[in-house]
Amino acid sequence: MQCKRLQSLIRDWYHEVRNYTLSPLKMMELVEKHIGGCKICQEDQDLPLELDQLRELIRVPYSFPSKEEIHAGLEEPEYIYEEETEETEEEEY
Repeated sequence: MQCKRLQSLIRDWYHEVRNYTLSPLKMMELVEKHIGGCKICQEDQDLPLELDQLRELIRVPYSFPSKEEIHAGLEEPEYIYEEETEETEEEEY
């Protein structure tokens, strides 16, 4: 990583991720935003590999799931056991 500014930003953002004040996904969005406007980062050939390593470190998915993938994961849960319902009789006074 050749850009000293990006190194500093990533260090600061990583501490925020560790303190749960910044989501890993938001951190990567900020990194991508910086890269989009930085000539040094755009010319850095090793940066994509280093960003892949960073994603692994903070465990960020590489891409957003599609709508089909989201809906496929919303199946009804299958319960391992069934609860027995007990009917209680009310006592009459």
